[in-house]
This record gives sequence, C-alpha cells and structure tokens, in this order.
Amino acid sequence: MLKDLRSIVFIIGILLFPLSIIMTIPAVTNLLFGYEWRGFIISSAITLFFSIVFSLLGKLSKLNSVKDFAVTSCVWFILPLFAAIPFLFETSISYIDAIFETISGITTTGATILSHLHEKSPGILLWRAILSGIGGLGIITIGIIIFPSLKFAGLRNLLASESSEVAKKKLPNIVHKVAHITIVYCIFIFLCILLYYFAGMSIFDAICHGISTVSTGGFANYDDSLAHYNSIKIEIIAVTFMLLGACPFLTYLKMTKRLYFYDEQILYFIGIIIVSVFITFIWIHFSSICLNNKIDRDFTLFRYTIFSIVSLTTSAGFTICDYGNWCFIVVFAFFLTLIGGCSGSTSGGIKIFRIVVLIKAVKAYFHDVVNQNETSVVKLNGKILEDEEIKSIFIYFFLYISIFTIATIAMSFISKADFITSLSAISAALTNSGPGFGAIIGPSGNYATFSSPTKLLLSLVMLIGRLEILPVFAFLSSVFYKFSKDKTS
Repeated sequence: MLKDLRSIVFIIGILLFPLSIIMTIPAVTNLLFGYEWRGFIISSAITLFFSIVFSLLGKLSKLNSVKDFAVTSCVWFILPLFAAIPFLFETSISYIDAIFETISGITTTGATILSHLHEKSPGILLWRAILSGIGGLGIITIGIIIFPSLKFAGLRNLLASESSEVAKKKLPNIVHKVAHITIVYCIFIFLCILLYYFAGMSIFDAICHGISTVSTGGFANYDDSLAHYNSIKIEIIAVTFMLLGACPFLTYLKMTKRLYFYDEQILYFIGIIIVSVFITFIWIHFSSICLNNKIDRDFTLFRYTIFSIVSLTTSAGFTICDYGNWCFIVVFAFFLTLIGGCSGSTSGGIKIFRIVVLIKAVKAYFHDVVNQNETSVVKLNGKILEDEEIKSIFIYFFLYISIFTIATIAMSFISKADFITSLSAISAALTNSGPGFGAIIGPSGNYATFSSPTKLLLSLVMLIGRLEILPVFAFLSSVFYKFSKDKTS
C-alpha cells in the first residue's frame, strides 16, 4: 500500500512542475498591464517547492489498474489545491472559495463566486481561462510531454475520463492521437482568438474567451458574460467553437484522412440542437413573454434561442440573456444540460452516445419481448455492441442519477436553499454546465452566497462529473476492498 502511495505522490509531484511554470504566465501579464504580479510568482514558488518534495518522497513503480484509477482521481483532486493559491493573492476570497473557483475552471464548469470581474486583474482573468484550457485537454497533454512513464501506465484511464473511444486503443497509439488532438485543440483556440479579435474584442479578451469557448469552460471577463458585447458576430463565433469543442476530437483526426466520416452521436447531437432551437423559438414566440420590441423581436429571439441552446447543450455556460424567464423552456433546457455533448469532447453531461445506446437497448429489449423468436442487437456506427458495454452504460446511468439525487438532497440540508435551487445547482455542477436556473445561480447570479460546506459539496460533484464517475468509484471501491481485506486477515 505504501509503495502504491509513493508512486502516486511521485506522479503528482511531476505534474505540479508544469503547473508552477504555467503560473508565471499570468504574472507576466499583470506585469505588462501594470498590476501586482508577485502573488503569482509566490504561488508558483510554493507549487514548485511541493513538486520537488513530492518527487523526492515518491518513487515511480509499475502501475496496475487500481493505481491507474488512483492517479486519475488524485491528479484532479490534488492539483486544484495548488492551482487555487493565486486567487488568495489576487482576490479577497477565502481558500474554500478559491478551491471552488479553481475546480469550476479545471472541470470546465464555469460556475463562479466572483463578481465585478471587470475590476479584477488581467492575470487572474487569464488564470481562470488557463484553468479551463488545462481542464479540457491540458493535464493529459502535460502528463504525456513531461512524464513519459505515463505512456505505459496511468494514461489509459486518464484518457478514459475524457474519451471512451481513445481508451480502447493501444498505448503508443494513444500517445500519438493525444499529441494530434492537442494540436487540433490549440488550432481551434488560435482561430477562435483570431476571429474574436477581428469581431471587436480586445486581444486580451479574445485570448481569455477563446480558451474558454473551445474548452467549453464558459468563464467570461464580465459579469454579464458575452452579453457585454451585444455583438452578433461574436455570438456566431462563440456558437461555432462551442459546437466544435463539444464534438469528438477523434473525428477531426479522422477527417484529416478523409473528407467524410460518419458518426452517429454527432448526427444525434446536431439533430437535438436543431429540434431544441425550433421548439424553444416557437414556444417563446407564441407565449409572448420574451421581448417588448415588436420590430426586432423575432430576430433577437432567434439569436437568444440559438446561443442559449448551444451553450446549455455543450455545457459551455456562456450567456447573452436571462433564459430563466422562459417558463416551460427552463425545464426543457434542464434536460438538455443532462444530455450534454459528445463523447471524446470537452463538454459535460451524460453524453450523447450513452443516451443513444440506452434508447437503442430499451428499444431492442421491447422488440425481443414482442417478437420472442427474434434476438435484437444494439449497433452504434454500424458496429454491434457487446452486452458488457451496454451493461456498463446502464450502470453508469444508474450511478449518475443516484449521485444526482443524493447530492441534491444533501445540498438541500446543507445550504438550506429551496429544492429547485438545490436541484439546479447540483445539475449544473454534475453536468459541468456552470450557471443554473433561478434568481440565485441563474444567468444573472453566481454561487457566492452559498456556505463553505455547500461550495465544497458542489466542488466534489463537479470533479465527479468531470471524471465521469467511474474512475472515482473504481478507486474508492478498490480502497474499501483492500481495507476490508486487511481488517479481516
């Protein structure tokens, strides 16, 4: 057990090193803009110190599946503790609040406890965006570049938390694919930054929002998010890159080899968005509850509808209007955030491919009940899925709903908030979608008013949602099994 722990400590120490280096980027930014920069340097020094200590105390050993899960979980749980340090120097918030803000960024959730963002230093705004970028693909990429040992241990399950398809490949192939995915990821960010700049953003705002858009992190530099710009061009760019970020990055690699590539989950994903936009627009149009300006009402409503539906479905969390006033559509949008984007993307939620498989499996079951002489198979992208794969998806769905229910009840007791607020907050945290619904945590609010225990609960739920549950449960189950075995022996 001690040997396993030393191996995990060593890997954490190695991964803290690049984090300490990255902290110097906002320091330079603050220096250039004339703001206090020493806080980031001190944070970097503290992180570097623990990186050296952990590396010396730990010792790399060959990892097994249990340690793989441990590394996957510990990286996401430990690194935010250090990434939160700059907030203590740059803002007046508590360490608990700093952890919440950091985990929200690194899980690409985009929920915030900060207000008056335009008054914050450029360094801290950039740091929030960087956390979103790290949360999307950065930690995996850094792990491969800085620590080559991950190519034979640990990487498989680290990737499993981001892409169910990549994890099935052989490890050398995984490293090759992740390297190319990182290139695609960076190209998207660069293009998004460039287009934002030409659309009217300052170069600094374009950088921050470009990273947050592609990573579907949703952190903005202003309290009113992208509504601050009131620009159709910026909204079109945001919608485009939110969609790109929510699609499987492996598909982009395959498209470099051939122009056409068929992926069912992308078709369903786009289909869900189109249908959702149509339903939302028609409902609000005939309900006459949106705007009073009769001249541009339909056009403005169409803008709001497309942007809000895409932002919610991709779990980006950017806002340009208060969709909390859309009555029935709020319930509809709630389920869209639960569905989320595609597997192998930076978005959150249950993921499209799981929903598709669940529906097909249920359909196949009832078909077999009615036609007892026939046996149906479940296919995805023309390939037959094994029973174990289908079973694992049902287990995942059960765990997801169970955690959602338990966490909602727990938050109702801890926060003393009303049930709807608790339900919305847990949903936003678990799906990594950021803003919830209602006056407190809706598009016009934030999470600052919640108590520290509530923020810790939400932080835990965000991490579980980002890791897609299974690595955390597998690790905890293995630890519990070892503890029980040692106790009985």
